[in-house]
Amino acid sequence: MAATNDRTVTVFGGTGFLGRRVVRHLRAHEFAVRIASRHPDRGHRLFGLDDPQLQSVGANIHDERSVADALAGAFGAVNAVSLYVEHGRETFDSVHVESAQRVAAQAHRAGVERVAHVSGIGADSVSQSLYIQKRGEGELAVRAAFADALLIRPAVMFGPDDAFLTPSSGFSASFQSIRCSDAA
Repeated sequence: MAATNDRTVTVFGGTGFLGRRVVRHLRAHEFAVRIASRHPDRGHRLFGLDDPQLQSVGANIHDERSVADALAGAFGAVNAVSLYVEHGRETFDSVHVESAQRVAAQAHRAGVERVAHVSGIGADSVSQSLYIQKRGEGELAVRAAFADALLIRPAVMFGPDDAFLTPSSGFSASFQSIRCSDAA
């Protein structure tokens, strides 16, 4: 397996909006990175194949074996998987609680030294918002499985290719014209 050294970090969701940036940051700081995604071909398209310290592997966070395989031999792990809209079996509970716990538990079993779990601002297990509630429950599940996990609570993130501005092209176009007119 390429991308294996004493500083290999497995990034779940490494082809997503935040995950791509995490992968680039880790490589810039000389970590070997294993991009764990349901679609490893996306990792190849995004990052190419010419870096021997970068590997894209197939992994489904709903499957214990594939999570364990993606973590084998890793020094660290980042869970940057997120879900904003429930659909079918992809629910806030299945992604933000069950799968987050699975990643943390498998990291603990594999002897991973560092785990960073990306949650969300205001995560609270007693919130009336189902999304925020499940983010909070996910944090509790992660900490129960990997006591020293780093919990990260970002606010809304936006930028090129995000899920915030890009879908609403009218808003995005307006935002772009404001930025252009401010520069004039």
